[in-house]
Amino acid sequence: MKVKDNLLRIRAFRDVVRFKDIVAVLLKYGFDGLVEKLGLPGSYLVKKFTKIQSGMTTWERIRRAIEELGPTYIKFGQILSMRPDLIPKSLLDELKELREDVFHEDFHLIKEVIEASFNKKIEDMFTSFERVPIAAGSLAQVHKAVLKETGETVAVKVQRPGIQMVIKSDLEILVSIARMSHERIEALRLYNFPGIVDEIRRYILKELDFTNEANNAQIFNQNFLDESDVHAPDVYIDYSNKVVLTMEFIEGEKISELVDIDGRKERIAKRGLEIVYKQILVDGFFHADPHSGNIRVLEGDVICLLDWGMVGRLTAEMRAALLDFVAAVVRKDSKKLLRTALSMAVDVPPLIDKTSLEAEIIFILDKVHSSIFRSVNVGKFLMDLVSLFREHRIQLRPDYVYMIKALMAIEATGKELCEDFDIISELRPLISKLLLKRYSSFVSDKVLWGKLSETLRLILNFPVRMDRFLNMVEGGRLSIDIHHKGIESVHWSIRIVGNRVTTAIIIASLVIGSSLVITSGIGPFLFGYPVLGIAGYVFSAVIGLWLVVHMILKRHL
Repeated sequence: MKVKDNLLRIRAFRDVVRFKDIVAVLLKYGFDGLVEKLGLPGSYLVKKFTKIQSGMTTWERIRRAIEELGPTYIKFGQILSMRPDLIPKSLLDELKELREDVFHEDFHLIKEVIEASFNKKIEDMFTSFERVPIAAGSLAQVHKAVLKETGETVAVKVQRPGIQMVIKSDLEILVSIARMSHERIEALRLYNFPGIVDEIRRYILKELDFTNEANNAQIFNQNFLDESDVHAPDVYIDYSNKVVLTMEFIEGEKISELVDIDGRKERIAKRGLEIVYKQILVDGFFHADPHSGNIRVLEGDVICLLDWGMVGRLTAEMRAALLDFVAAVVRKDSKKLLRTALSMAVDVPPLIDKTSLEAEIIFILDKVHSSIFRSVNVGKFLMDLVSLFREHRIQLRPDYVYMIKALMAIEATGKELCEDFDIISELRPLISKLLLKRYSSFVSDKVLWGKLSETLRLILNFPVRMDRFLNMVEGGRLSIDIHHKGIESVHWSIRIVGNRVTTAIIIASLVIGSSLVITSGIGPFLFGYPVLGIAGYVFSAVIGLWLVVHMILKRHL
């Protein structure tokens, strides 16, 4: 118990020190108003020692502050930059510029992580292990090595020592700051910061467990098992765990290095789109960030996707809604598009103005279908829709947003390979084929029989359920629970008003009663007036004055 208490004290001290660092950075970049409103620990200690940076926009100051706060906040900002439904475009663009000023961990520290996680000497697993990493990020770094058992060349991704403790501590602080912001700054409540932070926190914690990344790459390869021109790095399970990931070493061409021979670039662009389309609409499991930096072209023009730390998942129902969404865009059906979009949302305001929202959707659809635009920028179109939903406080499900980012990334890669790459023209036959398959499968014997059986079951059960419902009504056993959000504040206001009305009635009664006593001439007297009447006036004046002062101070006049 004593050891546990000491650990808690150390952790609390570390958090206070970290809070002080965060406050120092916030003050440095001119967010003193936020620090004061939140009442963050350490604000009074560091305020006089820091200088506010000037000459930068608010968004630039946010980015610079995030970069200075370190790996947790950089990773947080990078994931947030993938959520155009949550933040303004100008901040989104700034967060895309986040830079990781990472250093290489000393080899002996990396060696310690590997040996501790496997309980083996590194020499027992690898014939050679390059001391200098071939890549480094905020969470891990990658080394080239050769397996002792098979002689295969591999890439070994090793988590930075101590990074888990740092990130988990930082995430707890972020959660605290988000809650304080939500509670103390009314203007920020619309953005649901605690919800946003909690969602991104879960993604970061998943990335800290390398078994998730290994599993994601394996699922992708399984989904494309019958297609020889698609690949993700193979994972060596026996040499991987939560902090070490050993993968096939990929040597291929970067997108920027490709040479265009006989329309090669265009073929690769089209195939890349087909791969993303299948991931999203067929498999419901997709790479969340397939930008050109995460793509390599192997021998035989095999497309290899790297970095499987972050993926999106769509259920069958979500894929069906997405297909309806695409069909509504193609058919220029604004009502269906709005209806489908609302079904794809995780949060919709109760009093949404559907008429004005549909009018704005029609405006966006008109631009897409206008003959002026020969090649539609799908990324811009989707961003316009997402921005529109954000303005109306409609929050899409995160996986839909990651899907949009994936489409935007592959469109940008396609245009990098081929300037005339038209994603709409390429998607149209694929979507038509999928719609045809969807409706043909619906009328197939097996599916149709399943639908009819389910419908028949509901029809046959209806009289029984209706009889049960009526019996509950007749027996007085039917109860309806109603919970009105925000009723607590209304209830509190009614109590305040009731108390003040009661006080006012008491004061009025005292004044009237005192007046009757004054005119009655009943002694004893003071200055020629009945003492009881004077006391009543004084008492009512004191209560009245207290009530007025209290109302002024509480600003409830």
